[in-house]
Order: sequence, then structure tokens, then C-alpha cells
Amino acid sequence: MTVSRHDRHSTKASATGRNISLFTISSRHPLNVKPEGNSYLSTGDDYDTTKFLPRHVQMGVFNRFPDELIMYMISFIEDIESLKNLSHTSRIMYAYMYDEEIWKRIYVKQITDDSKSSKDNVFEDWKGSWRSTLLNIKDTDQANLQLPGNILCSDVLYRPYQCSQVDYEKLFHKIIKEEETYHNRINEADVDLQTELEILPNGRVLRISESLLSMTDFNENFHDKPFILTNSDKDRWPHWTLDSLVERFPDVVFRQEAVQWPLSLYSKYLARNKDESPLYLFDCSSVAMKTLREEYVVPKIFQYDLFTVFANQEINCRPDHAWLIIGPKRSGSTFHKDPNYTSAWNTAIYGRKLWIMLPPNIVPPGVGTDDEESEVTSPVGIAEWVMSGFFNDAVKLENCLVGITFPGECMHVPSGWWHAVINLDDSIALTQNFVPLPKLSNTLNFFKNKKNQISGFRPNQFKMTLDQLLETLPAEDDDVRTLKHYKQQYETLDLENDLQVEDCGEILSSKLPPMPIFELFKQLLILNGKKQELDAALSKLAKLEKSDVKQGNKSKIWKTLVENKTDSQEVQETAPQGFSFGFALDESSDEEI
Repeated sequence: MTVSRHDRHSTKASATGRNISLFTISSRHPLNVKPEGNSYLSTGDDYDTTKFLPRHVQMGVFNRFPDELIMYMISFIEDIESLKNLSHTSRIMYAYMYDEEIWKRIYVKQITDDSKSSKDNVFEDWKGSWRSTLLNIKDTDQANLQLPGNILCSDVLYRPYQCSQVDYEKLFHKIIKEEETYHNRINEADVDLQTELEILPNGRVLRISESLLSMTDFNENFHDKPFILTNSDKDRWPHWTLDSLVERFPDVVFRQEAVQWPLSLYSKYLARNKDESPLYLFDCSSVAMKTLREEYVVPKIFQYDLFTVFANQEINCRPDHAWLIIGPKRSGSTFHKDPNYTSAWNTAIYGRKLWIMLPPNIVPPGVGTDDEESEVTSPVGIAEWVMSGFFNDAVKLENCLVGITFPGECMHVPSGWWHAVINLDDSIALTQNFVPLPKLSNTLNFFKNKKNQISGFRPNQFKMTLDQLLETLPAEDDDVRTLKHYKQQYETLDLENDLQVEDCGEILSSKLPPMPIFELFKQLLILNGKKQELDAALSKLAKLEKSDVKQGNKSKIWKTLVENKTDSQEVQETAPQGFSFGFALDESSDEEI
């Protein structure tokens, strides 16, 4: 099938209807802590000093320190009683101890501590906040304390609470309304793919009916583009709700980031929490997930997955790739790329998800990376990213796409694409990572040239795979010799038991040499009858590497000028002083080669 406008995503997107008004996200702090700017409005007599002690008296020696330092010192307090006692010294110190992250840190330490005394003190209920849970009090029993006037103006204290109160329904109401209209139009009308392309709003993620997209169309036109797969069959995906899952698996323990709770406990947290970045349930290996995996069928265009060669009846060293995701509204994920240059699909089972997506070569505003993208830094949470104005900055970019997946819709995330997700409602989703045929060369490039970024493989599983595989390989070439050498190295390592089952991306390089994933992947592809596909991908890989070398050989001065970094000593010595410029170069992506 020929799609004349399959590259519609590359057209310049108007920011109209995508910008948000940040004035809608103000929220009064329950203790009357004010934003720092309010200190400039203070007259010094905006509260009755006969009833309230001045700030410097209430804080004592702590008054000498900036808020950041105070919070840093508080972070060293590791027991509940000391934290409570300090918070009771004054109203202002109570406000400093009000931050949920402080109490959460102690909770996590206590439930993960190996000491018997801590194990005897495991908290089996959720009281509405980390503080209330640790103190074993009802959330409604906390002190009804109000700070007068502008006695405490601090962004350090106000910002986390403000982030915890963001109303995304209100904030994104224009986008939600437009996406609902687009969603309904696609689902109500019997249109072909060409018509769907024609009615695609600028800057939005294309919706395509699952019945209209063939494997050929996907491989030729859509493997490198985000799109939302729709389906008129209401029973296409499971109709799970949190209540139904809790009823089925109340005592099954799932992973929720830093903690592992039974689903019944997490459901209480989901219903009542005050976190700036609520805990996300992201589980792939629980007993429940093994059952739930049998209750859905992967869309046909995503079933061709070259990563399946890492797992069969005889070997299994494939990284975890299929997850159940549950999160309360306001939860989500900051900008990231999926691991090992894999693509992904993500189906909204319950609740709506808002997606912000950018191509591989465009680093999102507010996100910092090194040249290799091995280190990615971003704000603490998605709410802070939005409130800082970075969302508005992102949607002004030419290739930024915004979309909402409604229940029953499936988002395709191409490998290498940056994406952030915000749950507009309490949500349940399914997601899997996979490697489609057109992306094989990119994944091989990642394994060969970014070994320090490989993740998901576990040393013991990898070693067992080598033990079985090396006995079956007929010829000894460079790849086989590399695999044998690693096996010999591994046998001399003194890895602790927990490191043997740890993700390779979390183990220090001093403990574990780089795994020869590139060489193993090639051998497994050949053994699984994919030599022709491998040869074609290796040919593309050679072009990718040539392109990378060519781009890497540009002079440091040129790169500095292009990036508009005028503080470089070399540029100061070479370029005219007091003048700088930036280029918007249209360099071809390595995926187009």
C-alpha cells in the first residue's frame, strides 16, 4: 500500500491549542507556607508578634542556614522519634518536617533494613500519608497548624506541595477536549488509512485502526513514527479495573519502585497519597503477571519480535519486556528512551494517558544529557517539568507530538524516541518492548557501540546461555572466540549471589566486564534462521557507523558554534568577541540511512 502522506508528522506543528496556562496550578499550602517571592511583599508587621514568635526565635541556630542546607541536614535523620521531636520544637520547624519525601525515605529504609528490629516494625496499613503511616495516626489527626502572614516564604518547601496538587484535567483541558473529538471521530467513522492521515491534527499522534495497518505498511511507513492503534472491538483488550485486580490478587506482592507491597495495600495508597511523584506499580514477574499475560493477545504488527531469540525452551537470557503498569492520577514518567534501543507498545486498559514525544535527535527542554546519552538528568518529577514551563517549550518544537491514549487504545513508541507520560486518571496499562525488523540495525549498533548503556541482562542467565550455546556452535570465528573469552572471564569473577541476578546496567564495570551481547545476538539470529535478515542489518550497521564517525570528526570549534556554547576557550580565541550564532542544521538521522 502506498501512503502519500505518511510523513505528515514531519510537518511543522502549530502550538495553538497545545500551550497551557500555568496560572491554573496555584495551590495554597495547608500550613500557609508561601512561595519565596512573597517575602518581598512582607512589611515585617503582617502578623501579631504577641501571639507568634519571630522566625529567628522559632528556628534557633537553624535560622543561619539556607533552606536547601536545612533540608539536607534533616535527610540524615533516620529514626521516627527524632524527626517527630524536631518537628515539635516550633511551628516553623514543623513546616520543614512536613515534606512527604522526608518520611517516605525513613519508611523505605525501615522496610528494607535487614535488622530484626526493623522487620518487626513493618507497616501493614496506609494512613493517607507517609508521615501518618509512620506515626500510626489518622491523617485527619495531624495538627491543624497555620503559619501567620509571610513568616515562612520558601520555594523549597512550597514547590513539592504545589506539584502534589497539580490538576492535569484542568491544566490540559483544551488538549483533552481536542483529543476526545479526534478519538471519537476516528472511532465513529468507517474511514480508510488515507482519510485518517488527512484528518490528523497538527502536532498530534496519528490514530490508525488495527484492521487497516498491515505488517508491510508498518515496516515500510510507520516503524519509525509514533501512532495510536485503535480497535472497534470492545473486547479486544481485557476489562481490568483496580477493584477487580485487588479482588483477584489481594495478597500478591508487586513492585512499586522503591517498595514491594501487596496489591491491597497499594490500592489504599493509590486512593489517598500526597506525593509529588506518586509511586508507580511497574511489575513483570509477579505470580499475578504470569496469569494476566495469558489474558491478552499482542497486536499482529508487534508480534514479529527479533528479541525472542534470547528466549526459547532451552535458553532464556532475555531482559524483562512485558509489564503491568498501575498508577494513580498525577503519576507518570519523566522523559526517557526505552532500553537497548527497543521499540515498545503501551495499551491503556483503564484511565487516560497523556504522551509528549520527541524524535531521537531532539533532546527535550529541561533534560540534560552527555554526548553519548549515557547520563540523563531531568527535574524530580513530571509535575515540576510541566510547572517550570518546559511543556510549553516542548510543544513549540517542530517535531514534538502530543497525544492521549484512551482505554483500549495502544501507543506505538519507536525505538530511540524520547517520551514522557502523565496519567490523567487512575490508570492500568500493559506494555512490551520488542525489536521489529526495520530496527534490527539500530539495535545491533547500540549493542556494539554503546556497551556501557546495555541493561536488563543478568550475569547468571547470560553465563548459562553461553554454557549451552557454545556446545552447539559448529565453527570458531571471532564472535565465538569473544563469547568463550567472556565465559572464561566470568568463571574467574567473585560475584556475590545478589549481583549474579542483578541487572547488568546496575553493576559497576569494575565488578563485571562488558557482556558480549552484540556477538551473542548475531549467533542467536543465525541459529534461529535469521541470517539473511542479519546480513542486511549488518550492511546498514556499517553505514550507521560510517555516519557516526563522519559526524564525530567535526572540529570542536564547529560543534561548539553549532551548539551556541560561547564560553569555550577555543571559540573565544577563534571567533569574533561579543558575537555568537546557532545553526538549525537538518542533519539526517541515522535511522534514515
